[in-house]
Amino acid sequence: MHFDLPTIWAFLVTVLIAGYILTDGFDLGVGILHTIIAKTDIERRVMLNAIGPVWDGNEVWFITAGGAAFAAFPELYAALFSSLYIALFVVLLALIYRAVSFEFRSKEEDAGWKKIWDQSIFWSSLIVALLIGVAVGNILAGIPIKNMGIEGDPLLGFVYAEKFPISFINLVNPFNFHGLFGLLVGVTTVLFIILHGVSWLIWKTEGEIAERARNVALKLWFPFVVMYVVCTGLAYTISFKISNPANVRYLDLPDDMLQQIASMLNNGVLEHALFRFPVIELVLIVLAALSAVGYLMAVKNMNGAKAFLFSSLTFAFAGFAVFFGAYPLAVPSSYGLEHSITIYNGASSTLTLTVMLVAAIIFTPIVIAYQAWVYKMFLFKISSESIKREIEEARG
Repeated sequence: MHFDLPTIWAFLVTVLIAGYILTDGFDLGVGILHTIIAKTDIERRVMLNAIGPVWDGNEVWFITAGGAAFAAFPELYAALFSSLYIALFVVLLALIYRAVSFEFRSKEEDAGWKKIWDQSIFWSSLIVALLIGVAVGNILAGIPIKNMGIEGDPLLGFVYAEKFPISFINLVNPFNFHGLFGLLVGVTTVLFIILHGVSWLIWKTEGEIAERARNVALKLWFPFVVMYVVCTGLAYTISFKISNPANVRYLDLPDDMLQQIASMLNNGVLEHALFRFPVIELVLIVLAALSAVGYLMAVKNMNGAKAFLFSSLTFAFAGFAVFFGAYPLAVPSSYGLEHSITIYNGASSTLTLTVMLVAAIIFTPIVIAYQAWVYKMFLFKISSESIKREIEEARG
């Protein structure tokens, strides 16, 4: 691994994506649990109030990650928005509809009106969580992109080879490997986000809501672990062929990386392509597993703060295991490894990456400090009784 600007920015974009999953992830989880745990309108208001002060700020991480990817890795950004266009469009629509649902739910006191928006919150949260996981799974398994430079037309850059609607159907097609793997990662992501949401509810609420959330976590923890093990096992089997070894130069990798990949080829196939740093990845996977056990113990003890910490660590360790496994590949190609986008052939100029890094060093700590302050200000317990008192005070 090199300590250069493309690597630094690959790491920073990964951190931004992780930041989005960890922050917006718990309120997506609360949104999914919204119609499952809450039994009355008051309880639903408690759950919405638990995320009310922070959910919109959490989505800033998503916007920032997209902006950073666009500026640092324009080829990556272009290829993903071509290959995953419909999926990402649906995610954006769901995020917009979810925001509308939060705002419109309280505009009328009619039970039918509120039920419509409650269902909207559930489905939009579920769709976002599922499709993010589906997208990640498909990317890791390899998507059909071509480097047109190899085809003799370098001005076209990287082109997605499938056309709509086949392009979208194959993302969730269980009869091809990357579609099946995408679905499995999507389901695993949904389970994690629900568990992450539970940790926030235990931390932020009290009474029956927290107890019911705890019961949900105890039921879903083992299925999540099983799905994570299955996804990890399948990831170990992922291999990428090289149609023409001479074309590996199009990856624009440093010489030592090219030599490492060449040494791992077996009859033109890079076997176990996502486990090229097995020691580091194994350590991170073990740490993720230990964190998951810590989460379970914290939930059993109704310790929301520790549960939130351990669920965050579970994702962080698992996420960085994926980072090390994929490095330096950003978007592997199912057409052949030589067609893949790496952090080198997809990166912006050195000047662009340098200017961006200076800006990130200055402004990122400010943003994190502000968001930490917001969380601290609103980190107090709420319950059905506190909501009832607020309603009575408002009427009185």
